Parts: sequence; structure tokens; C-alpha cells
Amino acid sequence: MMSLRPLALALLLLSLTAFAPEGPRGGGTDALDHLERAPRWSMTEGSLIETGERGLGGGLEYAVDDSVCEIKFVDDSTCDEVFAAIAATLRIWESGHPDLRFVNITGQVKTGFPLAVTGERGQGAEIDFFAQDGNTFPPFHNLLTTGYTMFYERPEADAVRLTNGKEAPFAARIESADVRVNARRCYYIDPAKAVPTCLHLPSVLLHEVGHALGLGHPEELPRYNLDTDARPQTPIKIDCAEPSKNLVASPFFDGAAVMVGRDVQGPGRSRRGLTADDVAGRDALYPSCGIVALARFEGQWGAYAISTSRRDGRAQFQPDEAAARTAALASCQASGERCEIVAAFNGCFAYAEDREGGAAQATSPRSDYARANAVLACGKTGKVCKVRTDFCAFE
Repeated sequence: MMSLRPLALALLLLSLTAFAPEGPRGGGTDALDHLERAPRWSMTEGSLIETGERGLGGGLEYAVDDSVCEIKFVDDSTCDEVFAAIAATLRIWESGHPDLRFVNITGQVKTGFPLAVTGERGQGAEIDFFAQDGNTFPPFHNLLTTGYTMFYERPEADAVRLTNGKEAPFAARIESADVRVNARRCYYIDPAKAVPTCLHLPSVLLHEVGHALGLGHPEELPRYNLDTDARPQTPIKIDCAEPSKNLVASPFFDGAAVMVGRDVQGPGRSRRGLTADDVAGRDALYPSCGIVALARFEGQWGAYAISTSRRDGRAQFQPDEAAARTAALASCQASGERCEIVAAFNGCFAYAEDREGGAAQATSPRSDYARANAVLACGKTGKVCKVRTDFCAFE
């Protein structure tokens, strides 16, 4: 009998470092046990479409329900753009991983979810995407609930076969997952057309797909968070043969991580890539010696320019440094004044100044570090400094 695992999105906490698997029903005795027993998808020989097998063989096959075309967009996004956003989100999660990939089978399998409250019993694809309101999915009566993901597991199934070829005898096998977004909320896809009270759909999807893979919220059960050294902002190396090797319990987490629910789905927030925490969580559940390490926020460049009369120009989401510099200068020069680039970066940036014209800038993977370092650098002369502007290339 399938067990039901509901995963509700939460709605910024301190930014430190670790990841958390969703873990087994009832938790675990400690963080490593929690990881060892965590539900995940299993490697299979065949695919759902070809052989009826549910698992990573043939890719995780997904279907998109027609209801996603009813989502309210403030940037006039179309149904085709929603489908494209889902595909782009899945490409982010599979990037660099040789065994984790997603295949669109929309139209070949009817979407469905075995949830008693709705009276439906069809399993649908391996991952189904829906947009629903409180009338069709009761949890969405709470308008603050943006997304809701459930996966369905078979604890009594054969041992999960890991992506490194080994078996995980204590892990439950995920067989299907359903990703829902609240159709009563408003969304946008283009960050340039963001409305403060609405939500960036690709960011919501990025978070929810992490749940569908078996990852949880690191801020909710910090005793189950895992790291390699318990120090914030250091890479988490996952041993491809023994994924739990060198991992230790750590209550810290990166506030910029996609899986921190209270951040990624907030109005006006957007995420364009996975942090080291997100990738480590993925690779711990799906270890492989063929994984290619990707730079955090690769291809997400920003720049800041300022004019002679202190007018700002800024750029985000640019593919490289040159494009970011060009865009920031164009933004600043729209005022008709002479401008110069202060910095180009692909993390976060802050610019602080005092009342007498002194200034300093700093960049960091985290916005709070950039702000603090800019103020400290500016205040070395003994002046009182304040942050004039700060922003990240990726949000």
C-alpha cells in the first residue's frame, strides 16, 4: 500500500550552510540515519512508458495538467511559456548529473494523483504538475500556501538501487510525485516584470521539484541537516561511492538555498540556480561518480554603475561579465550623464557610503555578507557609513 507524504511549502532566516533530505516517516535516530532512510527514486532498467516501471530508468517522466494554463500571470505569460518554465526548471535540477534527467510525456499519460480527499485514484506520470484552488485541493484554502508537493512511496518495495550502482536497503522507494501551485495566487515568469505582491513561478517550481526528488526544508528540522565541516559557506563534497562519508550533523543552512521555503516563494523573490546546499542534497540522495560540478549561479552576472551626480545603473541575470557591464552602463546613461562601472559580479553586491562622499563596495555569494563587508570597508576611516544599494545578480 502506498504511503502518502505531504510536503507543504512554507513561507528568511539566517544564512548558513547545510542540506536536509525529507527523511523517513517518523524521522530517524540521527542525521545520518535520516539520510540513509530517506525516500528517493530508484534506478530501474525500463521506463514508465515503455515497461511500466517507475523510477530513474528512461528518465523521470512528467506530465503537465491543462490546469496550469489557468494560472493568473501579471506579465501576460502564455501557456506555452509555463510549459517552457517547467522544462527549464527541470534542466536546472538535472544539470551536471549523468543519471538524473526528466522526460516530458504530457498527453501520453493522464495526470492524476491517488489522494483520498479528492476521490481520485490514478497515479498519473512519475511527476505531475497542476494548478489548483481550495475547491479542488483543500490546503489551498490558505492563500499563503503557494505550492504543495506530495510524493508517494512504497516502503515494502525492493531495496532502492542508487545511481552509483549500490543498494540502499533502508530507503523507501518514491514511485510518483505531484507538484501543485495555488491557482488563486498571482505569478510572473519574467523577473523584469515582477509585481511585489506576486510570485516568481520558476522559483516556486524550482523549490517544489526539490521536494519531488526527496529534499526537505533545512530550516524546519535543523537537527537533520548535514554538512562536511559544520562551517558556513564552504562547499559540501559528497563521496560518490559512500554519500554519507564525512557528513556531520549541522544546524546551519544557506538562506539563499532553493529548498529554504520561507525565502524562495516570497513575493518578489526569484531564484535562477541551485546553491551548493541544494546540489549537495541532490547528490547525497542520488550519488554518482560521473557528476560534473557546476559553479554556483553560473551564467548569472550583474553589474553596478554610478553617474557623476550619483545616479545608479544596475544589471542582473546577464550571461557574462561584458554583457552585465554594458547593461549597467546603459541603465545609468539613460539619465544623460557620464557613468562608470563600480563592479561586475556573479554573486551579490553592496555599495556603502558616508555623508562626506566616501564609499566602498563588496561582493559575496550572500547579500548579508556583501552588505556587512561594504559597511566595514567604508567605515575604516572612522566615518559612519550606510548601504546605498545592494542586490544579487541572480534575483
